[in-house]
Amino acid sequence: MILPQPKDQAPSFLHVLPPSRLGRSHTSLESYDIAVRQTATRNESQVPTEFSLVVLLSPNSRQRQKSNISVLLGKKLRGFGKGFYNCFGGKLEKSNDEHQYPSRGAVREVQEETGIYIPLELMEDGLVGTLNFTFDDWEVNKSMKVYLYCIVVSLSSECENNTLNPGGAIVIDPESIRGCDEIEPAWFDNIFDIPLQQMFADDSLWLTMLLSYYNQVFESRKSSTAQHPDKRKLKFDAWFHFEAGGAESNQIMDHHIQMNRSNEATTLCSASPPMPSEVKFTLEQRLFHALHSNHIHSPSIKEFKENYAMVNAVRRHMGEEKRMQYVIDVAGGHGALAALFLALTKKCHSAIVIDPAVVKGKEGIQKVWSPFWNTKGSVGSRPKQLKYRHECLRTALRDELQSILNGNDKPKSTDILVVACHACQHLTDETMKIATEFGVNVACMPCCQKDHDGWWKRSAKDFGLSIGALVDLLSAGKMMACETGAKSGVKYQVKIKMIDEKISPLQNRIILCKAIERNDKVKDVKTQVAHDKLTKAYRRAHRQGAANDQTDRSQNDAERHHGISHNKSGAADRHHLLYLLSGIVIGMVLTLTLTTKSRNH
Repeated sequence: MILPQPKDQAPSFLHVLPPSRLGRSHTSLESYDIAVRQTATRNESQVPTEFSLVVLLSPNSRQRQKSNISVLLGKKLRGFGKGFYNCFGGKLEKSNDEHQYPSRGAVREVQEETGIYIPLELMEDGLVGTLNFTFDDWEVNKSMKVYLYCIVVSLSSECENNTLNPGGAIVIDPESIRGCDEIEPAWFDNIFDIPLQQMFADDSLWLTMLLSYYNQVFESRKSSTAQHPDKRKLKFDAWFHFEAGGAESNQIMDHHIQMNRSNEATTLCSASPPMPSEVKFTLEQRLFHALHSNHIHSPSIKEFKENYAMVNAVRRHMGEEKRMQYVIDVAGGHGALAALFLALTKKCHSAIVIDPAVVKGKEGIQKVWSPFWNTKGSVGSRPKQLKYRHECLRTALRDELQSILNGNDKPKSTDILVVACHACQHLTDETMKIATEFGVNVACMPCCQKDHDGWWKRSAKDFGLSIGALVDLLSAGKMMACETGAKSGVKYQVKIKMIDEKISPLQNRIILCKAIERNDKVKDVKTQVAHDKLTKAYRRAHRQGAANDQTDRSQNDAERHHGISHNKSGAADRHHLLYLLSGIVIGMVLTLTLTTKSRNH
């Protein structure tokens, strides 16, 4: 992609701030950091506050002689930057996980401040880069990290508001745009006349560059329609260090703008550093980029990450790749999960998606991902295949399994894998039941778990578990039961794995069931050995108990004999004491009698 070069007589922005207020430009981030450290006291440990910022453009300008695009700006009525014009955005909210997914915050802020709803996938695709701000008085003005987006919308008063046109742009009624108590939106038909003198100083650098670029893109589109402007996006990151005083001083000390290599547009910014000759991306990044560079939004980002994480979890548990030669994706929709098994598993040569519904996106998956599994070659002489079957699970899954097992290859049942991602409780139970009938491997990520009979609700409360977690444990327990898979000659090694909760915070448990061939002879031998050990231990325990009983009886006899002797000696002592007491009493009576007689005499 070659970006259009600026014309010799290209119009300039009328109200751009003077260079004295824009600070020093640096050709590299290293140079920028050194300059900031030398001229400012900065708290390196300070975590920046995160924001979103969205630039809204429209090619449907009312005054085309001035510029080819219009831009929607808002005048701040209160809060930070009051009285300034700005694009739309705000602080990311942790409660909505916007720090992990900043595009969510961008969607929310644009809708709150303008009434325009931008679909999340379109917002994610419009990411330009980040704007990083630090301030000389960092104790007062905290550092900021701003996620910058650029969205192109079409204006039409004759269509339904907030709809997608065939080109993928949002169509809105200009009369439906509304502000709020914080900001008042307004269209500027001439981008070169925007009030930069009433905007933050950094807008005179990055915003003018972005507007100039898209103005040239739409200018080139007038003469040629071969290239859609949405495929030619400008991406960059920028750093700005402001003097103390914040919005009041509104003066930059140092700045650096770094263009993204994918632009192939370093001529737009003289401050761009030389880019490395090669940038390495992970397979996950290349797969995702293949989707969005071709404007394929199904699967969504969340679905893609879930499917990618599930494939890796299943592969680790199954171990041998031959266990995944055949993959059947139940209720797979667009088929991304099945396709990822083809791309990530070398020995997987057949993936079948079973879903009664025809879901949008399957053609895109085939188109952009087939090169990834074709480069891995094929198993034997056959290429890898991704097929779809639009039929009910109960008939289609049994039929496909029977067809594979009776095919020319005659594979083992343990060479087949059945998967289901985000399967409801009923679908999970049905999938596992059919899989055990054929003795194949199975992996399910359940959702919408239910205790239909209500027998386990109290237990879940007592155990401190959610009903979903408890039902998943029960499903795993059923797969581990002794008779599960017995008719098919297998037993199941079962584990529950969890994917990153940042991807799927609630329904993120995968029940992994590896089918292992039963060996009844080995099982019988092991059972007999265990039985013999238990018998010996039982006899030993009882022999010891009998000896203890004999010892106890001998001790009791000795104690009884000792008790009789003790009783006899005790009786003699009692008689002796009685005689002594009797003598004392008789003596006391005689003494009392003699004393009485003496007194009478």
